[in-house]
Amino acid sequence: MAVPLWAQDVPAAPGPNEAGFASLGGTPVAQGRAPAPPPPTPEEIEMQKHAAKLRNQDRFAKIKKDTDQLLELATQLKKSVDQASDQTLSLEVIRKAEQIEKLARQVRQKMVGE
Repeated sequence: MAVPLWAQDVPAAPGPNEAGFASLGGTPVAQGRAPAPPPPTPEEIEMQKHAAKLRNQDRFAKIKKDTDQLLELATQLKKSVDQASDQTLSLEVIRKAEQIEKLARQVRQKMVGE
């Protein structure tokens, strides 16, 4: 039986005991992957906790500032609407309502987490 010439040059697929498995234990060899990082030290864990606490405090301060501003804008909007006539609302009132809407979205996003 004759084998075509092109079939003779095709390398055989590696078996389970060849490439891809370590010679001892038969565990897969990491191919193209970086080794897993070492576990964090207690000092690193403490630093991460402290940094997270500072970020949370900063986020809370920003939320408080934004909600104070939101209250001020809402109060101004209420006064403007009370002073407007029944038939017309000024462009200022519409802009203030848009500002309130935008700020309220920002506050909600900060509350959910950045």
